[in-house]
Amino acid sequence: MTMPSSPSNFLLEPTPHEEASKWIGDKPVVSREVFNAMVPELRARAFLVTGIEDANAAGEIRDILAKLPQGQSWEKTKKELVGKLGPWLSSDDDAKEAANARAELLLRTHGFEAYQVAQHRVMRAQEDVFPFWQYLTLDDEKVRPGHAALNLKVAPANAPFWHDHSPPWQWGCRCRKVALIEDEVEEMKAEDAKLPPEQRRVFSHAGLQMADQGRIYNKAGQQLDIKSDRQKGKMDGFIFDPDALTLPLTSLQGRYDMVTWGEFEQSMKAAKLDDGRTVWGWLNGEDVKAGPPPMKQGPKPGAKVPKTAPVMPTPAPAVTSPPAVVTATTEAAGTPLYGKLNAASLKKKEQKRVTEVLATIDGVHGDGPLTMIPVNHKAGGNLGVFRRWSHTGEAADIGYRIAKHPQLHPELTLAHEIGHWLDAKGLPGAVGPLDFMSATGGTAFEEVINVAKQSKSVQALQAMPHSKARSYYLKTHEIFARAYAQFIAEESQHAVMLQQVAKIRTEPMPERQWETQDFAPVREAMRKAFVSLGWMKEVVP
Repeated sequence: MTMPSSPSNFLLEPTPHEEASKWIGDKPVVSREVFNAMVPELRARAFLVTGIEDANAAGEIRDILAKLPQGQSWEKTKKELVGKLGPWLSSDDDAKEAANARAELLLRTHGFEAYQVAQHRVMRAQEDVFPFWQYLTLDDEKVRPGHAALNLKVAPANAPFWHDHSPPWQWGCRCRKVALIEDEVEEMKAEDAKLPPEQRRVFSHAGLQMADQGRIYNKAGQQLDIKSDRQKGKMDGFIFDPDALTLPLTSLQGRYDMVTWGEFEQSMKAAKLDDGRTVWGWLNGEDVKAGPPPMKQGPKPGAKVPKTAPVMPTPAPAVTSPPAVVTATTEAAGTPLYGKLNAASLKKKEQKRVTEVLATIDGVHGDGPLTMIPVNHKAGGNLGVFRRWSHTGEAADIGYRIAKHPQLHPELTLAHEIGHWLDAKGLPGAVGPLDFMSATGGTAFEEVINVAKQSKSVQALQAMPHSKARSYYLKTHEIFARAYAQFIAEESQHAVMLQQVAKIRTEPMPERQWETQDFAPVREAMRKAFVSLGWMKEVVP
């Protein structure tokens, strides 16, 4: 189903500052070696003060910083920090100035990050109502040229741009972002229509692609570099991606090759926090163990710290996607779907469901060059929905319902919407931006539709009196998505999906799915189509 989402997730109450304070206070103190071994997206979740080796002192500095979101003034918080930092800095005349500069940096970094993480969570939850975000600077002489060029710029909330440019995306960044409704954005477009493209507030498609790549034109028409440290390949630089900070590790893993992730996992399992947990346990939400041991004392201020070579982790065994389920004549080929649906916004139970469906599909076939999109529960009044951007046709997201209702079939619905995704974007360039392969003559799925239309199920739908439901179910891309979901169920012999197919056959308009014998020719046509695309391959029975 492809319909717009309804504003079901609007939050009436803003997130209190206590959440920002908790974000800081919950950061565990880690050593430099542990910090460097973490994947860059997660470093903002940990706490480290360069030059301070004493865990107790670092913890006290963290707790002082947490007072800022609680309502303590900037100057008072800074004064406390200076008092705590002073003994750890040089003893010459510049010590006080250095402590002031360090305190200012800590406040800007951890304080602004905490506020932005808290606000980002609210904005993500309100995305149904506020689908666009606007970048704002303080518009003073301290704003860097690249940040100034971004001032007032508007991009869709789910644009990749925000992964690298959500404030504070560079050291000392004081910018922020705000949420906008669609009507506000349309008004901006109308008001700016006569301006040169670089002066318009709402990014054009080409402008957004350019910004995604780290380039932008300022109002004078000069091209500026706005690449983040991550885009520049500086993995030891400043990296702030608020989405990644709340991603479960299973979702974040999809961004890395198997060897890199294996090294990270092994080193995090070996590293211990002062509360008794391993860093890996903390990252996976493990609770603090009863009776934590006292924090280790580091060297006193001014003491020389012996340099030791860091222990380099050995690569963990390569992690592979689930093995293919071999049918009588074919097996999976192509690129796995595993990891291409971002389920970070879902509860663990639903993340597991999404992972299982993707693994089941990977056991049947691969896909074309699909890129990651989010999956959520924003399906409006539908069982499920696959959405695309109206101006480009690019995939936006997949939504499916999980509210208690006797006619929900979440696994089969997920497969159905993934069928739309493959049908629309599996072979970029094969069809127009808003077309489906199944609806276009001369494509691999044309024969699937021809055979399906000869089935008893589809012919029964054609014989029904005219109605909106009949017209909808006879759309070629809907026939294909239903056939695809049943194809996955039967090829994989997934018990739950097979039960859901059978259940639909007992509901109103049971012709939505096929009886097994009636579906056999459609299933064979689907196999042939996927083999022709390189998503399955022939094997000797």
